[in-house]
Amino acid sequence: MVTPVTSQGTQLSAEQVGYLTAGPGRAAETALARLIDAGLVRVSRDGLVSAVHQNNHGATTAIEARILSYARTPVRFDTVVRSAAHSTEMSMLHQHLLDRKLLQRPRRRNEGWWFSLVVAGVLLLLGFVAPEFLLGVPIAVLFFLWQRGRKAITGAGREALLRVTATDRVHAVAVYGFCGRVNRRPVADLFELSQSIVRMLPLKQNRKRRSSSDGGGGGSSCSSCGSGCGSSSCSSSSGSSCSSSSGSSCGGSSCGGGGGGGD
Repeated sequence: MVTPVTSQGTQLSAEQVGYLTAGPGRAAETALARLIDAGLVRVSRDGLVSAVHQNNHGATTAIEARILSYARTPVRFDTVVRSAAHSTEMSMLHQHLLDRKLLQRPRRRNEGWWFSLVVAGVLLLLGFVAPEFLLGVPIAVLFFLWQRGRKAITGAGREALLRVTATDRVHAVAVYGFCGRVNRRPVADLFELSQSIVRMLPLKQNRKRRSSSDGGGGGSSCSSCGSGCGSSSCSSSSGSSCSSSSGSSCGGSSCGGGGGGGD
């Protein structure tokens, strides 16, 4: 499996790409996609996932090992993804991305964030009459920046994603999700999965749409686990019939992260 590399040399695994793109649900989908791609799990027509071996053979990450352990007996497609998304192993991936400064603890935007900027403007005008008012301007601006909040993904994380493309079908899942499209073709088709199977997932739109130059054809980018890393709906231009779901916000220890946050 190819590892995408940015121009600055930052390497991201497919699971990391999935997490930064749309949170833990997408990372779980990506791990499952890699196992399907390697022939280590099978997905029945009814959407049941079964491990080919009973000893975690072939797992390359802790999340993959978790999925293989869980799928030793047939289990629903969506249940596998949810279990991995809320696992200790996913929390470890989240912490790893925090340690690499690709994610940060998000802050929600305060509803009155704009008021501090108004105060700064008023103090600036008053400063022309009484210069002592200018002392309050930087304080008001700093308070404005704090109240404005911040997203979970850092500038370094966004930069690392800029050069990532869907180089293979596993990365297609990382970037677009099982319900997305690449060059107008459903990603699920790359794995011979029916739409009835991928619709089992509680899906939510990606942090942002990827352009067609990134390997897609205006496809939707959805993630399970309701990562809160994007828009609240999943009705993008691809026409994917994903259903939205509520869930934890980005940056949580087990079901957070991704590109959401303070806006």
